Amino acid sequence: MTYIDLLKRALAGETETVRLYLACMAMAPPGDIAKLLEIQADETDHQAIIADLLTKAMAGESADQEQLVPGVS
Repeated sequence: MTYIDLLKRALAGETETVRLYLACMAMAPPGDIAKLLEIQADETDHQAIIADLLTKAMAGESADQEQLVPGVS
């Protein structure tokens, strides 16, 4: 398995995780939503970082996600 293959799998895994947290939010009691939103923001940061690494690995240049998405580092 190549680095690019692993990054693709990592991105798919993060997307599945985001879907899972959205499903949790749909059924969560109102008092839990803030914590789930915090987790969701972290997961979407992971997606942006992996997408940037994948773009860099495939195209040789960054997708500039850290500059384009506030809070991603």
